[in-house]
Amino acid sequence: MPRPYLFFDFGGTLAHASADLDEPWRVWVRVAGGLGIELPVDRLRAADQEADQRFQELSYSYHGRSAEFWKLRDGWMIDQLGVRERKEELIASVQAIFDDPSNYQIYPETRGTLEELVRAGYPIGVISNATDRLPAVLRHLGLADFFHTVTYSQEVGADKPDPRIFATALARAGRSPAEAIHIGDTWEADYVGARGAGVRAIWVNRHGGDPPEACEMVRDLRGLPPLLARGATGSSPT
Repeated sequence: MPRPYLFFDFGGTLAHASADLDEPWRVWVRVAGGLGIELPVDRLRAADQEADQRFQELSYSYHGRSAEFWKLRDGWMIDQLGVRERKEELIASVQAIFDDPSNYQIYPETRGTLEELVRAGYPIGVISNATDRLPAVLRHLGLADFFHTVTYSQEVGADKPDPRIFATALARAGRSPAEAIHIGDTWEADYVGARGAGVRAIWVNRHGGDPPEACEMVRDLRGLPPLLARGATGSSPT
């Protein structure tokens, strides 16, 4: 019987962004300050959140043209703040930071765990809520060669927990839901989403605490090989 196909979430599971990228308003404030532009933090954060809501679905139609999308989205956001001078320079400078793959770092155990899983014969893929920046980030981190398939939301037109992104990944892998496992750190998107698509799920609970319900769980990726070896289907605090 073939090994199950392992799908990994990216951010928070295999790698993490710098603290600034986790809170994008900090990048905007820092870059704007360097250009002599003062951005009111409360209004900036509110405009950024509204832009996310307004432009989320539009981003799907800009697959392969993400630079155009971010210019449009960020231009709208900056307009809400009344910025007129050096607007284009501000947007370009901020996006250069977000486009830089060196802003991502893998977790200490990521590479060793993937190597162990490959040696054990598991085929591996990625399912991520991400844009077309993701392949470049994977290459920069030296992870691209581990994965047989990479599926991300911008190309599919659906974010996890939507079952369509899982269905696309499964079709690419040539597997049924029963022949796959999804591993991720976000409860709703990764665990609930995978289960809703009929895929076995393992929650990566890096921050500790109890899960919302009994589930297969690891504290970090080091717990994954022994959990898979046991063939466990119940809760695990590994």
